[in-house]
Amino acid sequence: MGLRKCFLSLLVSVFFVFSATAQLAKTQVVRVSAIANANGSVTLTWPAETYAGTFDIYKRLDRTNESWGATFFASVPGNKNTYTDTTTKEGDAFEYRVVKANAGTPEAFGYIYAGNKLAENTQQGGIILLVDSNFITALNGEITRLENDLKGESWIVYTVLAGRSESVPSIKNRILNTYNKASIKPSSIFIIGHVPVPYAGFYSANGAAPPPDGHVEGSGNHTGAWPADVYYGILEDVFTDNTVDCNTGTLIRNHNAIGDGKFDQTKLPAKASIEIGRLDLFDMPAFGKSDTLLTKNYLNRNHAWRTGQWRVKERALIDNNFTSLNLASTGYANFSAMVSTDSIFDNRDYFTAQKAGSYLWSYGCGAGSFTTCAGIGNTNNFVNDSFENVFTILAGSFFGDWDAQNNFLKAPLASKSLASFWGGIPKWYVHHMGLGERIGVGTKISQNNVNFYFSGNFNSAANSMHIALMGDPTLRMRNLPGLSELTAISENKTVKLSWTDLNDPDMGYAVYRVNTTNNHYERLNPYPLYTNSFIDYTNYYSGDYLYAVKPIALETTASGSYYNTGAAAFAWVSHVNGITNLAASKIVVSAYPNPLQPDQTLKIVLENSPSKNVLIELLDINGKQVFEKEYENKPGFKNEFEIGSNQLPGIYILKLQAEEEIAFIKVILQ
Repeated sequence: MGLRKCFLSLLVSVFFVFSATAQLAKTQVVRVSAIANANGSVTLTWPAETYAGTFDIYKRLDRTNESWGATFFASVPGNKNTYTDTTTKEGDAFEYRVVKANAGTPEAFGYIYAGNKLAENTQQGGIILLVDSNFITALNGEITRLENDLKGESWIVYTVLAGRSESVPSIKNRILNTYNKASIKPSSIFIIGHVPVPYAGFYSANGAAPPPDGHVEGSGNHTGAWPADVYYGILEDVFTDNTVDCNTGTLIRNHNAIGDGKFDQTKLPAKASIEIGRLDLFDMPAFGKSDTLLTKNYLNRNHAWRTGQWRVKERALIDNNFTSLNLASTGYANFSAMVSTDSIFDNRDYFTAQKAGSYLWSYGCGAGSFTTCAGIGNTNNFVNDSFENVFTILAGSFFGDWDAQNNFLKAPLASKSLASFWGGIPKWYVHHMGLGERIGVGTKISQNNVNFYFSGNFNSAANSMHIALMGDPTLRMRNLPGLSELTAISENKTVKLSWTDLNDPDMGYAVYRVNTTNNHYERLNPYPLYTNSFIDYTNYYSGDYLYAVKPIALETTASGSYYNTGAAAFAWVSHVNGITNLAASKIVVSAYPNPLQPDQTLKIVLENSPSKNVLIELLDINGKQVFEKEYENKPGFKNEFEIGSNQLPGIYILKLQAEEEIAFIKVILQ
């Protein structure tokens, strides 16, 4: 049975939300893009149309707070398709909601996380690699390489093994133990292999909600419990197995009985705290390869992608075979924030188009089974046809229940994709990736969403236990090559760094001193360096230090602009500085005003120095001397010296030497 009939109940809810005009997925989305302007502002834009209503714009000031405000931030007439937010500045990023409304009734929604030169994300936190113990020897090299890749991206990696015959609760306890003991709390879990699958839910016409694909009793009988990886990401002890008794499903694995190890909960009983993604290519015989070899191939592609060695055309494909439903709006809504509007194609056949070239994103939907999707193809197409698509979104009956042989949702990962999810049932929100976020962020947002983002009203699918990501949750849309070599030398009370130049004129370098206690990356150069060396004049304390250098580049996307980084090279150094603590020095040095305006004079105050002469130097962030002068000092008194601010804006190091004592002060010239 196709999906159109069993989804009739959906249409009732869709008509309730939207006006009864054109009910196409494309018309139910405000396809918002953003432009980062030279003055720091951000311009939102969407396709022009003649519309009698308004476009009401809401601005979310804090991503940790689910509030769009009591009223809209701005409103523009329906014949206008742009809005410039002049309150933003360089370094800012905000999330916007654009509501297409007719006399106050919403007819379409658009969401975008837009920014102007948003600073790089310097630390990722912790990640648990939950690895199938069958792979620990066979894929040792690939897993070790993945660990190193993640560490280079600033993750703290905790590798946890899981046996295929273990109970789901025992694996959850191991996750909790790792989380509780971790000094840097994990924010992500990447499941690698056929780690036991949690099942949960009372999906039934008589249960908590109908099956997400609509196949209730008598219409496919896809009832009972479905795979529920989100269970591993909910830290609270809120799951039960003592109420649901549902055996109406055609497949025994979907039956949910009291005490059988499958959970009662259909909706998330608490918010997911940890992002989850699964690479599980077990039971995919159509590909003619073992799950070990399929997983190895995936991890090789993963490495090539995240190190910038594998690139595809930045374009998106939509093949919508449910023209009367709003499922494909998941594609339209997200893609507009990721690639340029003229690079989104919705008039091409799914596999025919991909034989002709690569795509960054694709969306395909149609009436489905575990291995087929009408109008798209079947699992064998992923085996035999040319296919190069990094991020895949699919929707149709049955393959959202992914723990099945040759499952259509997993098939892209066994072919040439890195991520796949069942988008539209409910709607997913991964638009933050347009500004450099990882796909796991959108996964958790989509799982936790109740009504903050429009869910699509699809068979009560929102906030349900079935919502899952196939693939690596740490993946980002754009990647730079990483550095492999870095040396650090302590010399003359400074730390001198040097590294192998990547010889790419579009990339600079960001230098960090890493606090290994809290994994904090302190950026030492405010602007990208375009040389392969750096001198840290600001390390005043003797001791062992970890330094990191990352490639960095400004990316311009359909969501504005942001600074992107590649994997870091690291180097430890045993640093010696004669002045281990400025506060303990006999002399007292200060400088003001700091920051310094171009028309101001920098005043340096020196107290308690016995020296008759003082040497003052000003060094730029690369260590180049831009000023030097020796001043006469009155020993034992408070002395004040002046330097004119005739330098370019930036960060400088003021070096003051009075006999054997040296002091350094960071000076900011605005």
